[in-house]
Amino acid sequence: MGKVYKGVSLAACFAEFVGMALFVMIGCGSAMGIQGSGSSGGSGGADDTTAGETTSMIPGWVLMVSLVFGLSITTLAYTIGHYSGGQLNCAVTLGLVLTGNCHLVQGLCNFGCQMLGSVTGAAILCAIFPPELDMTKTLGSNSVGPKWNWWNALIGEIMCTFLLVFVVHQTACNPKSVMNRSQACLAIGLAVFMAHCVMIPIDGCSINPTRSFGPALLALTRMEAPKAVEPVTAAVGEVVASASLTTKAPLVEEDAAPSFWSGMWIFWIGPLLGACLAALVNNIMIKLDAMDSAKAEERPERKLKHKSTALEAI
Repeated sequence: MGKVYKGVSLAACFAEFVGMALFVMIGCGSAMGIQGSGSSGGSGGADDTTAGETTSMIPGWVLMVSLVFGLSITTLAYTIGHYSGGQLNCAVTLGLVLTGNCHLVQGLCNFGCQMLGSVTGAAILCAIFPPELDMTKTLGSNSVGPKWNWWNALIGEIMCTFLLVFVVHQTACNPKSVMNRSQACLAIGLAVFMAHCVMIPIDGCSINPTRSFGPALLALTRMEAPKAVEPVTAAVGEVVASASLTTKAPLVEEDAAPSFWSGMWIFWIGPLLGACLAALVNNIMIKLDAMDSAKAEERPERKLKHKSTALEAI
């Protein structure tokens, strides 16, 4: 069971599951415990809204949550990296598959375990934080802040995920960085930290679809059910006031999905596109580097040829 079953490392799969559960628990938990997001956090609208509950413009809150996410990735990558590479992100997994650094079947298995780990981590958070003590109100789910448009968040997710996946390839996969391989996890964690510093005010920063999925899914179980209207009792023949029979129309459509779920596509499309872009750039750089190396090898051969022809002439 430990190592390989039909070409798939079960140890790597289990490591991704455990690592993802811990990552969601620690990362999202850091945002849930301290009030500093949503409308009261400076990035919400004028009205009391649940949109953007993990966005914030408070410098201290942004710095704290960014550090926790970055340090969590660094710690967990060092912890499980020798089993699975410490991917902990399906966008990173996709990038590694596209560049040939992870087999497709192993990547799919890692992805499934990451999804299960994300849901498990969110379930642990439900057990730790009662709904009334969850300062984000959504288990730290991502959603676009009221002051930003969806394309702002989408472009940000693409570029920040590009940063992360590009750093992963250059520090953990590139043969030229072998001498610095032990420091790769630190560089990757710093990339996550930098991305969160930029994106938390906009959409809470995902750059990791699996991290966004689990909390958003279980946050649906914590939504308040619509309150039923109490029936009006009246005696036979009694006229009931019309005001008691009328109710105000809801400000939000009853069938409308919550903001953290309706914008879920942003936190999938953006990071996956960013990963594809990083894989493309990485492949281009490797090919260009190979061309430069080939040219460097040709120069000594040309010099030797020139010397031999000169000796022959003498």
